Amino acid sequence: MASDEILVFTTMGDRDMAEEHISEMLEQGIIISGTIFPEVELVYLWEGKITVDTENKILLKAKADKYNAIEEYIMKRHPYIAPEIIRMDVSFGSPAYKAFVEEKIKKNS
Repeated sequence: MASDEILVFTTMGDRDMAEEHISEMLEQGIIISGTIFPEVELVYLWEGKITVDTENKILLKAKADKYNAIEEYIMKRHPYIAPEIIRMDVSFGSPAYKAFVEEKIKKNS
């Protein structure tokens, strides 16, 4: 059985844009919160050469039923042609934290 809660990872080169996108998704009610891990290094093979770039890793917490809206938002507004979108089904953990998240969702609905 799938979880009611999800984490969605994506990346963005520009921190200000990352903050803007998280704020818009919060205002739309499609995420519970967003975390920006600034200036992480991405190491990958490009045209036969090892390449190192920096980007911002973004972690979004949301209810599972909002995933399609999150994916649609990212695909429409992200500057990359094929942005990273990784969904993880999770449980938000302790009963106290789950109650906190549920209360936050109710207040923002």
